[in-house]
Amino acid sequence: MPYFSFSEIAIGSITLQVWGIFVAIGALIAYLFVLRQAPKKGINTKIIHNLFIWVFLGGATGSMLLGQGGLSIVGGIFGVLLAGFLYLKLTKNLHLFFPIADTVVLIAPISIAVGRIGCALINDHQGAVTSLPWGITWPDGVMRHPVAEYLIISALILFLILKYLKPRLKKPGQLFFAFLFLYSFSRFFLDFTRSSGTPLSDPHYLWLSTSQWLVLGIIIVIIKLAIKKRSSCN
Repeated sequence: MPYFSFSEIAIGSITLQVWGIFVAIGALIAYLFVLRQAPKKGINTKIIHNLFIWVFLGGATGSMLLGQGGLSIVGGIFGVLLAGFLYLKLTKNLHLFFPIADTVVLIAPISIAVGRIGCALINDHQGAVTSLPWGITWPDGVMRHPVAEYLIISALILFLILKYLKPRLKKPGQLFFAFLFLYSFSRFFLDFTRSSGTPLSDPHYLWLSTSQWLVLGIIIVIIKLAIKKRSSCN
């Protein structure tokens, strides 16, 4: 595929960032979905309205703080979780954390996929060198993996998996942890298709990128929690 970059839309004197537009659309999709599902779970929609403001700000802050090394979306997820936890705790609604989280993760892969469309359009992820026919030929003539496109496909697959697991994981929090594990697992391996050792590549430490180390930590924690819970049930 040929390299291209469509990063801005000019409307008169206003310039809109393409990536930001798609991220905003993804966030709006999640908000409307959760808002519609809330009454079915007995959750006051006012809580969802206020929670959305908190998690939006938390996600934006987390993305900016961890925006280096391919961590913007991982940082955004951490920011959303922290902001959501704090809001529900301060409003004495912490018991709703897992019911809301289980609902959010059902639509989160779609929101992520929509946001990644923005990444694909601006071509901000430099992939590792490849000879595969669907690689992107960059301006320097090197063919590289289409990282953003991989992330879109993996998000859509994750959506289908969670949809399949929904009727099977009925305890509060199970679907939420399944999402964290599966997203972290896919992200760990997909990061090997990103470039390394170039000016545009993510920082690497001991052969892994910073995002890989972080999601690897999430995977280990979830596995330990699962083992501990299984041991306590025996």
